[in-house]
Amino acid sequence: MNRKGLDLSTITERILLVDDDENVLYLLNHQVTAFGLQADQACNGKEAVALLQAYQYGLVITDIVMPEMDGMELILHVKEHYPQVDILAISGHNELYNFTDIVAAGATDFISKPFRQDELNAKLQRIFRERLLRAELARNKEQEKIFFLHIVESLAISLDEKDKYTHGHSKRVTNLSLQLAEHATEEDVDFELLRLCGVLHDIGKIGVPDNILGKTGKLTVEEFATIKKHPEQGAQILRPMESDRRIAAISKVIRHHHERYDGKGYPDGLKGNEIPYLSRIITVADSYDAMTSDRPYRKGMAIANALAEIQKHSGSQFDPLLAENFISFMEKYIDSTPCPSLATCSLFQKVGQNILSETYEMQYCRSNYQACARYKIRAKEKRPKDLLPDGSFISKQ
Repeated sequence: MNRKGLDLSTITERILLVDDDENVLYLLNHQVTAFGLQADQACNGKEAVALLQAYQYGLVITDIVMPEMDGMELILHVKEHYPQVDILAISGHNELYNFTDIVAAGATDFISKPFRQDELNAKLQRIFRERLLRAELARNKEQEKIFFLHIVESLAISLDEKDKYTHGHSKRVTNLSLQLAEHATEEDVDFELLRLCGVLHDIGKIGVPDNILGKTGKLTVEEFATIKKHPEQGAQILRPMESDRRIAAISKVIRHHHERYDGKGYPDGLKGNEIPYLSRIITVADSYDAMTSDRPYRKGMAIANALAEIQKHSGSQFDPLLAENFISFMEKYIDSTPCPSLATCSLFQKVGQNILSETYEMQYCRSNYQACARYKIRAKEKRPKDLLPDGSFISKQ
């Protein structure tokens, strides 16, 4: 069965041609441009390295025996610094390196001198067909990863919103974590990664029975042991996609967000800098939100009291530098001016006397209103009517 060949003129990636023989270089350039491809030329490996630093290429076609920097050295350089670039090696018979050596160094394919134009065309067809296939697979994998994360994120938000007492917890923890990361300067932070970790940090509670999550009294030893499994269960949920570097990082952060700085946390008893930095950030934000939020069995703490608890446990439960940074920026909000839009905010007119209004008014409107999702949308006509300060929405139930 005849298969239609790839139209090489549709390829937008440039080719780099490398050969110390001007006649061979001229012939190569003539042939590849005849196929509709765009090419640059270099007379040796050193010239090729300079061009690789300046421009992007999909393929390098290189001779092997060259002065200054030979083709084998160039192949090794390309695979170390530009692993996504394919290499077609050209070599004559009776040379120092054989086919096995050249492929082992990282060449995609090999063509012997002298070669016909149809041979070169066949090699280029195969290389670019495989490049297009890899690109398509990479796109599909990225879409699969995004779809997976959207599902898990939706599950995490659903877990929050089914209980009015935990409603918006993950979003509030995320907001606080991002603020803390902005004020902390100890390490560079990937803010999108931190956002995902904040939203998903309690995803493992999906595996905890509702009668334990919603219990109004003190937990038994057995029930608390069940609750303590949620960091591991959260990491387990993400495990099918851990081949992706970012998802593996999220999984690690989730697993360790209940570790303590003194090593007395769970599940692995890590301590100090053994605990991932983003986990240490979320630990502070998570604890603060837990202390200041109302629960069926107790009223939430005042901001000042919660900050005093964080100070008390700095260096034991919390990273001392992060605790100091968190207290520093949160103290500014204790006696700050309430949100200028508080009196006219349609949200509280809608919610009325619901407990949500009391919780959010304390945590956002009269303190940290600059973190409010509604406040950040300055144009009133663009604010969704049901948008809550933590970025979630009023439950329709």
